[in-house]
This record gives sequence, C-alpha cells and structure tokens, in this order.
Amino acid sequence: MNTRKMLALGLAGVMAASVAVPVAAEEREKITISSYVSDANQIEVREKYFDDALREAFPDVDFEFKIYADKQQLQVEVAGGGGPDILDLDGPADAVQFAKSDRILPLDEYSEKYGWKDLFYDWAYNSSMYNDQLYSLPNGFEGMLIWYNMDVLEANGWEIPQTLDELNELMPKMVEAGIMPIAFGNGDYQGAIDWHYSTILSCYGGPETIKSIMDGEDSFATNEDIRNAMQLMIDWWQNGYITEKNSMAVTMSDAMTFFASGKAAMMITGTWTLGDLTVTYPDVNWKACLLPTDGVHKDIFPLATAGGYAINAKCENPDLAAEVLNYLFTSEERHYAHVNEAGGQPYPLKSFDVAKLQGLSESAMDMYQIMDDAMSENRIGYCSWTFFPAEMRAYMNENTDSLYLDALSLDEYLEKCQTYIDAAIEDGSMPVLP
Repeated sequence: MNTRKMLALGLAGVMAASVAVPVAAEEREKITISSYVSDANQIEVREKYFDDALREAFPDVDFEFKIYADKQQLQVEVAGGGGPDILDLDGPADAVQFAKSDRILPLDEYSEKYGWKDLFYDWAYNSSMYNDQLYSLPNGFEGMLIWYNMDVLEANGWEIPQTLDELNELMPKMVEAGIMPIAFGNGDYQGAIDWHYSTILSCYGGPETIKSIMDGEDSFATNEDIRNAMQLMIDWWQNGYITEKNSMAVTMSDAMTFFASGKAAMMITGTWTLGDLTVTYPDVNWKACLLPTDGVHKDIFPLATAGGYAINAKCENPDLAAEVLNYLFTSEERHYAHVNEAGGQPYPLKSFDVAKLQGLSESAMDMYQIMDDAMSENRIGYCSWTFFPAEMRAYMNENTDSLYLDALSLDEYLEKCQTYIDAAIEDGSMPVLP
C-alpha cells in the first residue's frame, strides 16, 4: 500500500470531522511544539506524520513546529519565560532539569484523565517520574546497537564479530585496509558521545553493576568493571578506531555519510538510525546487532526512551496541549504508518505489536526482533538520557572528549560522576531503573 493511501486511511475519521465552519483567526488556539530536526528529509517526514495529522485532527488549532539548533537554545528560551507549549526533550534526564526549576508542568491530572499509566510500558512511564510526579511522556522506544555495512565486510572477507576479542582483532585490520572502523561524529552536538559511553558501560560494565551503583550500593568511582569499560572506549579512540583521524570536528551527518559510502565499516548508534537509512540512504546494505559479548555479561540491549514530551509551565492552554499529546499516542494508524514507511521510532506502548509492522526490510525486521527478544528476556542496559542523573549525564557529555585527549584523568572523571549520583540519591531525582 502506498504512503499516501496508508496515511489517508489512518486519518479517515478525523478528515471527515474537519469539514466544519472555519473559526475566526482571532479566536483560533495556537500550539507550538519544539523540534531539533534540520535536514529536508527529516522535515518532510515530520510534516507528513505530525504536522498534517495534527491539523486534520484539530482543524480549529494553529500548529507551529519551532526548530532549535540544540537543547541549550531551548533551555535559554524557556528559562526566560518563553518557549513552545510542548517541549520535545531528549528524555527523562532532561525533563528533570526543567522540572527542578518549575519550567514544565506535572502531568498527573492528565494521566488520570486519559489513562496514560495503563498506556505505556511500566519502565517507560516510571522513568518519566520525578519526586513521585509525572513530568513527561516517553515519545519513543529505542536502544543502542552496532551497525555493519555488509558490503564493506563482504568485500574484505570479514565476518561479523561474535565476541569482544574478535571485534578488537578486526578493527586494526580495518585501519590497515584504509577503512574507518567506527564512524562517529559529535562536532555539531557534543552530547552524541553518550551513545558510546551508554553502550560500552551497559555491555561491558554490566547493567547489574550500573543499577547497583544508581541504587547507592556500589561506587562509580571505584568499581573495576566501570573503570575497565571506560578505559576500553578511551583505548579505541586513541588507537584510531573511532571517527576520522580522531577528529573532534566530524559531525553526525559526516559520520552517517562515512558509513553509507563505505568509508567506514561500523557505527555504534541507536535504533533511530533506521529512519536515517530508510529516508536518506535506502540503498545501503546494513545489519544491526547487539555489541559482541565480552564473555562475562549477556548480550545486552542498552534501552531508552527516545525522548519525552513535556508541557511548558507558561503554556496558556495546558488542557489543549495534553489533548494533543493524547492524540499523538492514541492515533494508532498514524503511529504504525510512521514506523512502517519512514522508519520512525515506535512509542513504548503496551499495545505496540511487532507483527503489525509491514513493508520493512529483512534487516529492519531483524532489528525490531532483537529489541523485542532483549525486552522479553530482560537483557537490557541503561542509556544515560533516560536512566542517569541529569547533571551526571551533562558532565559526561561535556568531558568525555577530555578523557580521549588526556586532558582529564579517568580517576577524576569517575569521582566527579559519583558526586552527581550521590546528589541525585539524596534529593530524590535519581531516575527509576527497571
């Protein structure tokens, strides 16, 4: 079924309702929503599956998506008493920062009205709590994988590594062949580094270790598994296995181009990459897998909510904003069309059914099966933007590059991280780890 027809079917009911007498311009409500999308393909997808759908569902409301260069720009505007009505945040860790300063509204009243607690997976809903109140809604279900350009591997006679030892043996061979092992770029968004440390800490530090630390039963500063995992990532960077000549100037877009063009053989990035490949690089022959095991920990899928919708405390009509959010999470046909046709991230809803995914490539279906199996078998890790204290994540995002450059010692880094854990435990802002 073609895209236009599927979307039309999904919106048939609301389209019929939109044939109404227009409301005078001065009487129309307006809802603004923040967004970080920037390239033409991303904007086209957003307009098709969000803008147009919302306008059909709410014909008497004017919607505006306001694009921000980064979250700091959004934070400054909101701190100044402005900003959009609905904030599209990186995840619960960011929502806590806004909630602490009373910049977003608690959503418990709306949760009870719309039954949101029963709508979402418990882990996703609970991760959005702060001080026993709900402050955001998880707007995606995602996690971290290692992506392989299969044409590059096959052309060089390389197999997908099944163990960490095999991966460590393969990467110098790639360098010798003039191929970048792991494409990565955070020159345009420093925080993308959390894709790597979240994955490495979960897979090689161990989710049990992370949970024990966040529960206050162990120390991030002294645990050897944590130290060894971070040192592994440092070694990879310093050995030239990550990004182009260890350049800090490489952007996220550059890294994707390296991978898609075959200049790089691998990426460690999130399941959202399916959307980038589907829309921008549909001809790439790729496969996504869990990171190869180190022989100590199980095959781990580092888990996260893709982001979180929150309502600005300055929103003039929070009831309408909540109604808009409820529509987004309950418009099932629109949701599946976005996932099926554009590689969009599924919402972490109890009703989401992998069997309803249609028209996806074998690689995409394999990826979703990996996610489903890891969830059902409890082989999950913890991504920082959902499960780390907000201040700790901010510190790690800003200072991991300094570890790579030997401008900061690993001891100092780990000890500073522990201070944020201690503070989060003390003030009750520690995210809920499943």
